[in-house]
This record gives sequence, structure tokens and C-alpha cells, in this order.
Amino acid sequence: MIRVLLVDDQPLVRAGLRALLGAEPDLEIVGEAKNGPEALTWLEKQEADVVLLDIRMPGLSGVDVARRLSGRPSPRVILLTTFDDERDIAAGLAAGAQGFLLKDASGEEIAAAIRRVMKGERYIQPVVAQALEEILAYQGPLAAPPHEPLTPRELEVLALIARGMSNKRIASSLDISDNTVKVHVARILAKLGAADRLSALRIAFTHGLISGHL
Repeated sequence: MIRVLLVDDQPLVRAGLRALLGAEPDLEIVGEAKNGPEALTWLEKQEADVVLLDIRMPGLSGVDVARRLSGRPSPRVILLTTFDDERDIAAGLAAGAQGFLLKDASGEEIAAAIRRVMKGERYIQPVVAQALEEILAYQGPLAAPPHEPLTPRELEVLALIARGMSNKRIASSLDISDNTVKVHVARILAKLGAADRLSALRIAFTHGLISGHL
């Protein structure tokens, strides 16, 4: 059973999420919080596997909460966003969130996202990914990070990772072998000094490395 904590300052949103997920046999809503501090206090006393977290709340934002939870083995964080706050998506990823969904996502998609992040994958709803791509397309590069430059092919692979693709899908998209993709990923991690794919993406988004490759 996957334990889920709902965090949103709007009671109707929390009620809607509870109703959407209540019928899922492998999901259990174990708690609710109306703001960031309340969520952090709840997590100090109890446990959840996944937190569905509003990206914008009064006081402590969802990005702030995700940043404070970053580095812990659990809970996994899925940020709930709207088109009004799409510019916070990159910040949320850099803060360590594993997923992004629009608030009007279907119960089926929310449940699928929860299961995906529980498997250690990252899930970005396609329409949210498109918004992120548009932001990055207009975002100029930031100060150069302290790493060896990535090759054009490595930047292509990194951009496809940012779209949530697996090694197999990347191989198919670029018409190369799975082993070649693994080599590219290993080199990307080494050059960026990243421990894993998510860490590499945080560095990439922070420094505008893939804005022209999405």
C-alpha cells in the first residue's frame, strides 16, 4: 500500500484529490495538511511514501517544502501546478521533486504518477513538460557550471532524459543501442559531477544547459 499525504491550502482541492484517489486499491490517503509548515510537522511524527504538494501556498511554498525534503529516501514529492505558476517548475525540479502534475489531472493520471515515482522514476505530465520546454527556450544560459563541456550528442541525451524518457526510448529516438545510451549517461554524470539522472537534470536546469535542445 502506498501512503499518500495531501498538501494544499484549499480544502476543496484536498477533498477532490481524496475522492479521485480513494478508489485506488493500492493507495491510502494517510493525512492532509493545509500549508508547508503543517506538512513538515506531520512528517516529523508520521510517515508517508508520497506527498502531493501544491507548488504555491501562503508562507512556505511547495518548492520550499520539496527542498527541505530533498535528500531523504522518503517521501517522494509530486508538485501540483497550474499554468499560472509554470515558471516554478524548473525550481521545483532543482529542489528535488520527482513529479509534476496539473491540478486538473485525472485521477487515473495522478495514480499513475504516484506509482511511477514510487518506482524511482520521474513523472512530468506532458502538458507541463511542454510548458517547461517553452520556458527554457526563452531562458538564456546562466553562469557556466564547473564541469567539462558536454558534446552535442550528450546534450541530446540529456534533453531526452529531461523529457522523462528511459534509456530504451532514448536509444530508439536517436537510433543508437541501449549500451551506447548507457555510455552517454555515464559520461554525462561524470562530467557534471552528478550522482544520478535527477541530480544531472538539476544541474542542467540550473545552468541552462539544455534550453536549446528540448
